[in-house]
Amino acid sequence: MKNINHFSQSKFSSLSPVHQLKALDKLVSSLSQSLSQKNNNFELKENIVHCISWMQSPLPEYVSQLSQALQQEESFDKISNALVQYQRARGKSFKDYQIQVRKGDGLKVVDAEAQRKAQQIILILDNLRSAFNIGSIFRTAECLNLQAIYLCGVCATPESAALKKTAMGTEDKVQWKYFPQTETAILTAKSEGYYIYALETAAKAKSIYEVKYQFPLALVVGNESLGISQNTLKLCDSFLAIPVQGWKNSLNVAVACAICAYQIVWGNLPQK
Repeated sequence: MKNINHFSQSKFSSLSPVHQLKALDKLVSSLSQSLSQKNNNFELKENIVHCISWMQSPLPEYVSQLSQALQQEESFDKISNALVQYQRARGKSFKDYQIQVRKGDGLKVVDAEAQRKAQQIILILDNLRSAFNIGSIFRTAECLNLQAIYLCGVCATPESAALKKTAMGTEDKVQWKYFPQTETAILTAKSEGYYIYALETAAKAKSIYEVKYQFPLALVVGNESLGISQNTLKLCDSFLAIPVQGWKNSLNVAVACAICAYQIVWGNLPQK
C-alpha cells in the first residue's frame, strides 16, 4: 500500500464509507512508518483525527478509540500501540518483514575479542528451502559481524525478493558465496583451515554451552525438514545441539542458528 499523509475535507468527504476506511488505513500506515523513524508527526496525527471527525456516525468502536488515543497520548509507544489495535481490528496481521525497523539505534558494543571471534566464523547453509529463513540468518550474521555465509544447493541467494524481506538490507552488508553442493563448500572451508561444526540433533552432539570452540570455524545448519544431509555430516568435525526442555526437540533453523552463533561469539568472554 502506498503511504499517504494528508486528505482534505472535501476529498475525504467525497469518498464512500468503505473508501473512507481504506483512506484511513493509508494514513495509519504512514503514521506507523513515521513513528518507526522516531518522527512523532503531529500534522499527520491531526489529519487522522480530522478525517475521523468527518466520517458519518455511528463509527466503528475501533475508529473512535483511535481518535481518542491520538488526541490523548503523546508517547511513541502508546501511539504505536493504538495504531496496532486499529490495524488488528481492520484484520491486518504483521509478519516480521512488514514491520518498519528502526536503523542505527541498537546497543553498539565494540569488544575486540568478540570481533576477533566473529570474523573467524562462516555459516554454511545446507539446502535451506525457505528464503525467509535465509534472510533472517543474514540479519543475524550482520548483527554479529560474521565473516561470510556460504549458500548451498537450493538456498535462495540475495537476489531473491523473499530473502530481502527478512534480511532487511543486511543482504548487501554480509559477504556470501554460492556452492551447488554443500560438500564442496565444506571442503573449501577445510582447505582454508576452518574447523567444521554441524548444528544437528545427533546422538554425538554436545551442548553449544559446553564446547570450547576451535577457530576459525564454520557452522553448518541444515534443511528445515530433513536437517543436514548424511554426506555433509560425514565431512563435519564435531556436532552441536541446543538443549531443550519441552515437547519439541528442535527449533526453527534461523532461530537455532542465531542462538548458536551468539553463544560462539559471546558465550565465554571474560566479564568486565
